[in-house]
Amino acid sequence: MNPYISVFEDNKVLKERMIHLENEIISLQKTNERQLKEITNLKEANSELKENIEARNEENVSEIIDYFHSCSSIRKTAFEYGMEMAELYESIIRWSCDCNCVIKEADDYKECRIEVIGRREYDEELEKNMTNEELAFRERHLEADEVYKIIYDYNESTNLSLYKIADRYELKINYLFKLLKENKLIENETDANGYHNFYEEHMGSGCEWDGETELGLIET
Repeated sequence: MNPYISVFEDNKVLKERMIHLENEIISLQKTNERQLKEITNLKEANSELKENIEARNEENVSEIIDYFHSCSSIRKTAFEYGMEMAELYESIIRWSCDCNCVIKEADDYKECRIEVIGRREYDEELEKNMTNEELAFRERHLEADEVYKIIYDYNESTNLSLYKIADRYELKINYLFKLLKENKLIENETDANGYHNFYEEHMGSGCEWDGETELGLIET
């Protein structure tokens, strides 16, 4: 067989494959353009809807506040008026002339406040009122059986967040991260199970993890 013919045929096959791939790329690009346009339109529609809801809510402040007083719940009121909990939380304070006396009446005030401001700020407030003994206990030397239980909860309890584990054993959150690293369960803090959700719980409502940022919890 003529080697030149073989090479020619091989090149022909490769060229046809290359053209096919190029056509697929063009097709995908067109699909992506349509999808991006659809996403943009949906975002604009969602933004317009949100603005309409906000405008309506501003017009019905007294109605919203009355409903809030009747149910004593930030979450229930937010659901009733199509608002995000954090949005309503901040709005009630603003409607009350930047005073939190009204919102404190809610039965779910504490849990909503923690969600809005984040555990970092909330825990810092708590620790200011702790004794030296209480603070030391949250970073105490752990016995082997206690370490085993913590590791078991971390590995096996999918319903337990990092903060729930820390709270269960009365540990500072950075101490839990150090414990995980010392026992080779993580190398970097971002390796921890559920770190994406942890980040928002730590930093507060609306703070989304970018997939890279670390908070320095192992080093502190």
